[in-house]
Amino acid sequence: MKHIIKYHLGIILLPILSIYLLACSGKDSSGQMENRKKIPVKIHTVGKGKITSYLDVTGTTLPLEKAKMGSKVEGTITQILVDEGDTIKKRQILFRLDSKDFLLDIEHAKAVLASAQAEREKAEHDLEQKENDWKRLSALFERRVIAKHQYDSMKASFSMAQAAVKACESQIKQRKAELDLAEKRYQDSVVKAPFDGVVTKKMLNEGEISSLWAYNWEVLEVMDLSKIKIESDISEKHKTQVKEGTEANIEVDALPGRKFTGIISIVNPMVDPKERTFLVKIVIPNPERLLTAGMFARIRLLVEEKEGVITIPVHDVLERSDGHFVFVVKNGVAEQRKISVGISNGDWIEVTGGLKEGEIIVIEGSHRLQEGYPVEIAS
Repeated sequence: MKHIIKYHLGIILLPILSIYLLACSGKDSSGQMENRKKIPVKIHTVGKGKITSYLDVTGTTLPLEKAKMGSKVEGTITQILVDEGDTIKKRQILFRLDSKDFLLDIEHAKAVLASAQAEREKAEHDLEQKENDWKRLSALFERRVIAKHQYDSMKASFSMAQAAVKACESQIKQRKAELDLAEKRYQDSVVKAPFDGVVTKKMLNEGEISSLWAYNWEVLEVMDLSKIKIESDISEKHKTQVKEGTEANIEVDALPGRKFTGIISIVNPMVDPKERTFLVKIVIPNPERLLTAGMFARIRLLVEEKEGVITIPVHDVLERSDGHFVFVVKNGVAEQRKISVGISNGDWIEVTGGLKEGEIIVIEGSHRLQEGYPVEIAS
């Protein structure tokens, strides 16, 4: 009987003991939170402002125009009138080929043309005679004075004389074309600059043969450096952001501390299916000729600008796999808040959701915080 009473007493006391232990545990936990040392933090009051988003890309400087100069005709180079580094003007003579053969060709073409013109005069005189004879015999034939075969013979002679004149005229056209070609070849033996620029390379010397057929015709390389082009391949995800006419800020490693401004002149509408990029061309004025071809360039493009939006320093944002977070201070306690973000300029970032203007966020000390930690505002 005593054993039964003890058993029932244990059953009754066990729940009471459990409730007591839980109450004591909760009291200790609450007291621990209340007695936790406040974490010193620095804060920032959320406000609205203007933010500009930039895209940083790289490229290589290129001349506005570039040409490798050679003659369209083959010949020996007799004069090169410029050297590497020389400034040139459009239509300035750069070099000449030996003109003797070209001048002889012109004289020969003139002589052949003169001969063809003489042949035409002779044919026209013969045609005039044949025409008079044909008219005379036509009148006699109508009066039945001569036989039909005489009339037909004269008519055939007249037709042949007309054909001879036409043939002479065709010959003259051909000879004139040959003369024009000979004169063009002579003109092509004197090579002129296609634009204002500078000579950047000399490939052949006087006395050497410039020959297109021997793949040895390039004598000089010239560039227009009054403006510089930069070509850059940009990821397709920025296709809708980059537009023609947008300003670009450029720095080159070869000129530290110097900044240049250019304009996007061309945005290629096609995306490279292999690289998933599109080509952008930027033009930079270069009046001092500080820039030249072949320099490595760093380019910053303005892609988006917003005003009157909530912005916070970008280093305040905790980025995790499940989103972006900040710590908001409320009544001296840290509250972890998930936010939505928009564009960024590297220093500031737009907040599109999760924060309101006037709220206070932690900007220093957040790495020591957890949800519900008390904080102390540091000066």
